[in-house]
Amino acid sequence: MTEKKEANSSNIHEALETVKDPELKKILTRISEQIIQDGPHKEVEEFKKKITKTTKQPIQQVFSHEMAKVSIFFPISDKELKEENRRIHRVEQKSNWGKVVIEGVKLAIFEEDVFLAIMKIGHKKTNFINGQYSLETNIKNIIHLLYGTSNYSSKKVVASILRTLDHFQLVKFSITLFTKKRAGEKELKEDGFKGSIGNIVQSYYYDPVTHNLKIKFNPDFYVFFMESMLTNINFTIRRHLKKDGAKALLRFLTAHNKPTRMHILTVLKAINYNIEQPMYTLRRKFKQFIAELKKVKVLGSKTKLYPDDTVFFDILANPKTFPI
Repeated sequence: MTEKKEANSSNIHEALETVKDPELKKILTRISEQIIQDGPHKEVEEFKKKITKTTKQPIQQVFSHEMAKVSIFFPISDKELKEENRRIHRVEQKSNWGKVVIEGVKLAIFEEDVFLAIMKIGHKKTNFINGQYSLETNIKNIIHLLYGTSNYSSKKVVASILRTLDHFQLVKFSITLFTKKRAGEKELKEDGFKGSIGNIVQSYYYDPVTHNLKIKFNPDFYVFFMESMLTNINFTIRRHLKKDGAKALLRFLTAHNKPTRMHILTVLKAINYNIEQPMYTLRRKFKQFIAELKKVKVLGSKTKLYPDDTVFFDILANPKTFPI
């Protein structure tokens, strides 16, 4: 057991050396130390090994990059935000290693904002006891990160945050790994290793008098998705973006090192944008997303949308930093 822990420690610390942002490195180091001390989740580690077994790069680094391409949040219109329109049977996302099926409720970009705020607070305060990740905070701390003030605590805002936590309990993630193609086969088969990760939040408790909030995370979700979500989001830049589609596109760009020229429908599908709209509407929206990302210096002037509806992204330097 000691040798196994030492091996895990060596692999994790090797991967951490590739992280340049000091605040991010502090978070991942803390999580990694807890995993090393208490032992990794065996089943989750099995998935990680199978996803990355064909690469020579550090396992943690490759796994994080691959999982960052799986977006669980959706740019949703006001009409779609209505509760009855958010129930979904299943949404599939495929990659070269397998597929992830998301079931339950469509998670909006606002809910990704809440999620990131919780993670920002939790990087210092999350406790790992008996295999359980839990966070004790005050809802005003979340509001402060979302709006820049802790005084904006209207009943509507509090209700939106609590509803987000409700939705985090309703989501389920099923993962299937592909098997390699054999001679004569055109597509990868979906008959590989399978598993279900479950929800994001197991439970939460809120006191409306003190505004204190306690959240218990699903430990498998925490270990499986957390690293990819933290390493591929620039929180500082994100806070300056107004449009949900621009925030979703930022995630897409940070998860793809050098995207080639591609059709805008391919990009919009990848960020979970509703493409069941007229093409002229999608073009107009896409141009707005690009304009916002140019304004915050994520995309350069060479970014171009061509007449055939393909796009070239001129990606500028994008340091990974946290919001102040």
